[in-house]
Amino acid sequence: MVTVLAVGAHPDDIEAGCAGTLALHKAKGDKVYFLVLSRGEASGDPQTKEYTCRKSAELLGADDLFFGNLKDTMIPSGIETIEVIEKIVDKVNPDMLYAHTSKDIHQDHRNAASATLSAARRCKRILMYETPNTLKEFFPQVFTDIEKTFEMKKKAMHLFGHESERFWLAAKAIEGLAVFRGFQAGVSVAEAFEVGRFVLEV
Repeated sequence: MVTVLAVGAHPDDIEAGCAGTLALHKAKGDKVYFLVLSRGEASGDPQTKEYTCRKSAELLGADDLFFGNLKDTMIPSGIETIEVIEKIVDKVNPDMLYAHTSKDIHQDHRNAASATLSAARRCKRILMYETPNTLKEFFPQVFTDIEKTFEMKKKAMHLFGHESERFWLAAKAIEGLAVFRGFQAGVSVAEAFEVGRFVLEV
């Protein structure tokens, strides 16, 4: 059994980037934890977002969901964010960690990526996921075949669909991206990751 921690800057980031992979971990019997650094208050009601985030985590089988209580759009890359992430890393002791790529338009995503690498410096395996805001410089080396969990990923994403028409467009983009990454990987649908750290134990 593997212990997994996924870190996202906002509600729906984890779902967009690695929900299919996390659902596969749960299907194998792994422990899965979510850490969401803010409640997304800059783009909607934070209580509604927290509720939706909890429903999504429940759908995906998360063993627990933690919130970092950082300010949306103002998540720093320094010690404040590092300490929030370190606290949860120390609590759950993950074998595998999923986090934002730094190659992203959104400053919160970039700063979360940097802080996660610092906070999880003793974690042996870190994979960095993409979102609709990811830049073309994102160059994945690892792919997960999510055919078995793709419908669950879509259901999790669509829980957030009440927020705006723009979100629905993003959800469609994420579905299209899964098909594109699947083509690259030689499967029907996939999630893609850059390697943040990977210690191979032979």
